[in-house]
Amino acid sequence: MKKLTFLLVMIFLMGSLHAQFTSRLGRFQVDQVRGCAPFTINITTTNLLTTGECTGLIPCLVDYQGNGNSQQLQFPADFKFTYLTGGIYKLVVLYGSIGPDDITITVDPNIQPAFEVYTCSNSQVSIKVTDKNYDQYSINFGDGSPVVQIPFSNNQVAQRSYASNGAFNISVRGRKLNAANNCNSLTQPFQAITTLPVSQITALTAVDASTLKLDFAQLPNIQYKLEIAVNSINFQQLQTLYGVNTTTISSLRLDDNYYCFRLSSFDPCTAQNSYSNPVCSHKFTLTLSSDLNKLDWITSSGGVTSVAVFRDKGLYTSIPGTPITYSDNGITCNITYCYQLKSTFAGGGVSTSLEKCGKSFTTIKPTKILNTSAVVSGNGVQLSWLQDPAFSSTNYTILRSPNPTGYFPLGSAATTNYQDNSYATNSRFCYKINYSDQCNNKSNDSDPICPIRLQGAMNNKNEISLSWSDYSGWLLGIKNYLVEKYDKSGTLIKTFNVGTATSFFDDQPDPKNQLVSYRIVAVPTDGALVSSSSNQVELTKEINLFFPTAFSPDRKGPAENEVFAVNGQFIVKLEVSIFDRWGSLIFYTDKNEPWDGSQLGQPMPIASYVWTANITDLAGRSLKRSGTVILIRK
Repeated sequence: MKKLTFLLVMIFLMGSLHAQFTSRLGRFQVDQVRGCAPFTINITTTNLLTTGECTGLIPCLVDYQGNGNSQQLQFPADFKFTYLTGGIYKLVVLYGSIGPDDITITVDPNIQPAFEVYTCSNSQVSIKVTDKNYDQYSINFGDGSPVVQIPFSNNQVAQRSYASNGAFNISVRGRKLNAANNCNSLTQPFQAITTLPVSQITALTAVDASTLKLDFAQLPNIQYKLEIAVNSINFQQLQTLYGVNTTTISSLRLDDNYYCFRLSSFDPCTAQNSYSNPVCSHKFTLTLSSDLNKLDWITSSGGVTSVAVFRDKGLYTSIPGTPITYSDNGITCNITYCYQLKSTFAGGGVSTSLEKCGKSFTTIKPTKILNTSAVVSGNGVQLSWLQDPAFSSTNYTILRSPNPTGYFPLGSAATTNYQDNSYATNSRFCYKINYSDQCNNKSNDSDPICPIRLQGAMNNKNEISLSWSDYSGWLLGIKNYLVEKYDKSGTLIKTFNVGTATSFFDDQPDPKNQLVSYRIVAVPTDGALVSSSSNQVELTKEINLFFPTAFSPDRKGPAENEVFAVNGQFIVKLEVSIFDRWGSLIFYTDKNEPWDGSQLGQPMPIASYVWTANITDLAGRSLKRSGTVILIRK
């Protein structure tokens, strides 16, 4: 077969070297009818059938491009023409005596033929012409050996063994059948070596769920064979690679399988392979559970030296050896985390997995609120509480109940304070509080929070009795109660520490303060908490008037019975009027002066007299009192 091919090539060359091409009617000849631009042809004779044509005596016209632009030319000096652009042209010779004749000239694009140079061991080289534009190719191996001619085929290959290692320039020129050998050649450098280098996969990267990208260290003039194994080490050839350092493999199922690859430096002269270390992808899954993101992966059990776990694009941890799982408990709920694996294989190749993302969560119920303080004021009640700092609240819900059994939503708060302006002491309100944390988990309701409800009463001696409800809302309860007493202006008069008692009796004399108010303060056992306080109870003491029912202004008895006067406590202004039995005013004073039983210096007779008193007390009240007094004379 080789001998037959060589014979055909030689016949082709011999025909090309010595051919003359005759015109359509056989009147003239040219040396070439086909070639690459720029292409020069010569009309070698114009008198195949005539004598003396196309001379000075018998001129003719020549149209080289068949476009009507003919010129009168003389043989042989003017019978040469160069075609600069590709195309098919009709060369016409117009004889003056016998008419025109023509021949077709084909000018091809001047294309440098593409070819691949494959390094073989033992200073050998293999050439594969990948060009499809020509019918024949000439190969010059650059070592002074004869040019090799190969015809067009689907496997245009030629090989050469060099005498020694070294650098050579290999060129290839293409040629059409029956064409001039004037097309440009393409030259590539080549380094002959003794042993092919072992290939190395540098990176295997998951692009998406069906695509892997493979990168490798490319060496010049090496033909590579890429092999694949699915979930195993049974490799099968996948691709032949040349002149690239990366390739993409598609139509895979990375969520269902893992894929291993190895790359060989292929020796086409001996059909031998030098394999790289395998590098494998991951079958990677992310499982989310309460307070835990679990990463699991399956890959080849051999060749892995370490696995790096990336979280949100940054290196999170690196695990030596060949792990196949990792549990991440350093997470915060309701945050989306993205993970990616990078396994390093023996030889330095790195396999990068798909990125898997998920929103973390927890089912842990936040601690209920254990300590709440309640401060009652004229604007309602202010609730303030402490929450377990291990949880972050997004919203608090306040519930209220008019009785110990039924609690209903009252409002919400973003902070640890809530003001209930509709609180009323006599409604006996109690509260509960719960909250949702940032993980959307809801705490249990707190224990009931019942503000202190204070009540007060006063007897006819202006002695005051106080009683109050026990405060609930603190885990460790109260340390003691304080009774605070205030005057009319709101200034604290005195504080009484009553321990854990829930009542107090104030019988201490206090002639200065008619209007007093009281408040109960609960002091917590836990000193970190704010005290709670009750409503204020305001009490106004009575003026308690003192006056005689009879008097004797004759200076024969005790001095206190000599005059009539009205006295009392907490009086700011006093007007006293005395009338006889006919209603006539006989005495008046606004200076608290006593009546000595006379009118205008004249003693009044023994009788019963009516008195009235208009009073303004310290509390600002206007009061009116009246009575009778008997005037006695002895």
